[in-house]
Amino acid sequence: MKSTQLWIFISLFRIAILHSNTDVQSLLTQIFSTNSYNKLIRPSTDQSAPTEVDIRFNLYGINDVNEIDQKLITAGWLSIVWKDDLLTWTPASYNGLYILYLPQDNVWKPDISLQNGFSELEELGSKFIQVLVGSSGYLTWRPSQVFETRCNLDSKYFPFDEHKCDIIFVSWSHSSQDIVLTQTTNGIELSDGLESHGEWEITSSSATIEFDYMVSSVKFTIVIKRKPLYMIMNIILPIILLALLDIFTFKIPADTGERLGYTITVWLSFAVFLTIVSDSLPQTSESVPIVSIYIILQLLMGTLVVLISTVEAGLITNPDSVPVYKILRFIALRLRQNNVKSAEYTEPEIDSEIDLEIPEVKWKEAITAVDTCLFFISMGIFLLTTIICLCIIAT
Repeated sequence: MKSTQLWIFISLFRIAILHSNTDVQSLLTQIFSTNSYNKLIRPSTDQSAPTEVDIRFNLYGINDVNEIDQKLITAGWLSIVWKDDLLTWTPASYNGLYILYLPQDNVWKPDISLQNGFSELEELGSKFIQVLVGSSGYLTWRPSQVFETRCNLDSKYFPFDEHKCDIIFVSWSHSSQDIVLTQTTNGIELSDGLESHGEWEITSSSATIEFDYMVSSVKFTIVIKRKPLYMIMNIILPIILLALLDIFTFKIPADTGERLGYTITVWLSFAVFLTIVSDSLPQTSESVPIVSIYIILQLLMGTLVVLISTVEAGLITNPDSVPVYKILRFIALRLRQNNVKSAEYTEPEIDSEIDLEIPEVKWKEAITAVDTCLFFISMGIFLLTTIICLCIIAT
């Protein structure tokens, strides 16, 4: 077995060192001078038959995802293979020369371009890229490029959003009667040196062949998913904690001066934090993220807490000679009954015209009762909105 492998290696090495620069020069003269190779002619001896071009897409990594411009930027290279009937030779006639490298501008190549590109239409590859030519006439062209493609990015479920983006290559000038694009892979081939993106990860990919109005194209579909950990730790969790601090405002006595200062401080912290995280949220009007709606709701709740605390700070300073509002008296008496667990007081009617029948309630007791009710109401609203929003964006 080892001797056979050694013989194969020696044979290949012997073939590789037999041909010289003279053989290469002779082959180039034969192709471009004697045979008058013309890169303007489609490389098929039968011009009525289409030229099949196989395309494979190899991905290096994701450079950027722009929600505002609806743009996906990827880096990769294409492996494009086709047969040129006018570029064939017998290797034995040139001392075993069976491959040849030619500049991409010196041979015919398909006019493949990015159909859903974001920038202006341009040619693939560069002048320094070489095309591998085999003696059997098969050419392999590997242009490397940064692709900017349009992608419909819906950030409604940010930061658990997932997007499907298409990268479509088409023969721009030729119809399917001249050039037929094919692909033999199940999807995008990920490079061994694929660079990991800090915010996005590739979950799956696919490739399909499409024909539209006699135009042949290959569509590569990539599915990307946002990594949510950073957004959870730096945006969602701080917002939830700030909203929770707002609710505990009702546990601070209304007659203390620290309460109003605490409420305003929490609200200002909320507002400052929102200005900081606004750059991290998807800035688009096509679809408002649920997280943004949640933030607005919590900011609205915080504003109501500030307003209620301000009103209560004014009411609690009223002297005992000023009668307590009927709705506040009703809440205070119900809470008093629940606390003492006694049937001493019957449920008062708010519209009663005889005030003497209603037990005495002072402003401090009434405001304290209101704060107790508002605490449980606010906590219920907070838990309900938080659970609903998290369930929606997580599922």
